[in-house]
Amino acid sequence: MEFGIDKCKTFSINNGKITQNSYTLDSGNVIEPLEPNAAYKYLGFQQAKQINQKETKETLKKKFKHRLNILFRSQLNSLNTSKAINSYAIPVLTYSFGIINWSQGDLLNLQRLINTTLTVHRKHHPRSCVQRMTLSRRDGGRGIIDVVNLHNKQITNLRQYFYQHAQHSTLHELITLADNRLTPLNLADRNLQKNEKIVDNKEKIATWKQKSLHGRHYHDLQQPHVDKNASNAWLQRGELFPETEAFMMAIQDQVIDTRNYQKYIIRIPNLPTDTCRHCHSSSETIQHITSACRALAQTDYKHRHDQVASIVHQHLAHKFNFIQKKTAYYRYKPDTILENSSHRIYWDRTIITDKTIHFNRPDITLFDKTNKTAYLIDIAIPNTHNIQSTIADKLTKYQDLAIELKRQWQAQTIHIVPIVISSTGIIPKSLQRSLEILQIPLYTSHIIQKAVILNTCRITRKFLTTTSVSSTYSIT
Repeated sequence: MEFGIDKCKTFSINNGKITQNSYTLDSGNVIEPLEPNAAYKYLGFQQAKQINQKETKETLKKKFKHRLNILFRSQLNSLNTSKAINSYAIPVLTYSFGIINWSQGDLLNLQRLINTTLTVHRKHHPRSCVQRMTLSRRDGGRGIIDVVNLHNKQITNLRQYFYQHAQHSTLHELITLADNRLTPLNLADRNLQKNEKIVDNKEKIATWKQKSLHGRHYHDLQQPHVDKNASNAWLQRGELFPETEAFMMAIQDQVIDTRNYQKYIIRIPNLPTDTCRHCHSSSETIQHITSACRALAQTDYKHRHDQVASIVHQHLAHKFNFIQKKTAYYRYKPDTILENSSHRIYWDRTIITDKTIHFNRPDITLFDKTNKTAYLIDIAIPNTHNIQSTIADKLTKYQDLAIELKRQWQAQTIHIVPIVISSTGIIPKSLQRSLEILQIPLYTSHIIQKAVILNTCRITRKFLTTTSVSSTYSIT
């Protein structure tokens, strides 16, 4: 094995001045000195008499942005994209923390670079809540590492390391005394440094909560009837594409470009009206689009409703051996009547009774012949603020039908089972109880939540990219 002499250079400093000294080996080979304006790579950074901070920062930024672009062109799902940013892109920077002097402004720009690059690749809405980017997915965020906090934690840890070892190591003690702003650690000053301040999750959540528009979703999650963990489960699973996840979070943050948003938030001048472009009866808010437009009631809303109902129906059909194998919920076509010796299932079928009952058509009716128990299952996907009233309405509207069926079918027990989830994926605590009554696995709520979120995103995109018939065709 030969030593690569041609790759070696000498670098001599005498009294702070660079001197050109070569070195002759025993073999007679000569190691030439480094050129005056050249640098060598040591521990990953180009160095000479000192590190060129500005040039090194620009090199790191370019490499960081390059890795981000590589990741965002991939087909990773949202959870793996966040993990890849944390484990592949951000480590480009972390090695420089404590060596390169990053200001807090520089670090904020690096964090902003993640957001802007995500926006360029349509994986982040530019007006979404920035605090949610670095919050954990359990808390309603996207789980991307906070570059500022990461830097400050590393600075704090390095400073503590030197101070602890300086107590019994002369070398560390001398380094501590000598570092008077020579490095980002500034070890000579034992006071708390600006680059040691850490913004924890509680502060971020407090900032998110105080925002009048973005904070509405946070307050929705804190309602006593809402299951917060289940409502954020779709973020924890991270199964959606980043584009879909970003769009759903923008819907939750209420920054979608509706007419109401344009008129009252952005304040576009000379905007004639904020009424819905389809039904022309109400203000066009994001809540109106997702679950309150009369023009979509019998089409898009019904399609979303039927997909959720088909998830429940398929689980019941599989459980009672009406079907042998499950399929994707969007391919499943429920039969109107399924019946065997022990159970009977009706799908969206009017129940014939001796007396006139106004509400006699539940989405799914299940009758257990063995135990003489009937289940009246009704599905609803309202806006978040209407969850409780919708559940109460479902429980009261089928009371007359339950009383009549108990007599007519000679049933021992009648269960009215509301399956309610908000159009933005917020899950009430009552949903778990409903699934337990039906003895359906609790993971069914994950499938229901995913179906609702995907359909809400589809409805919103379709709404915003199409115009009403009256505005498309004019009569002259």
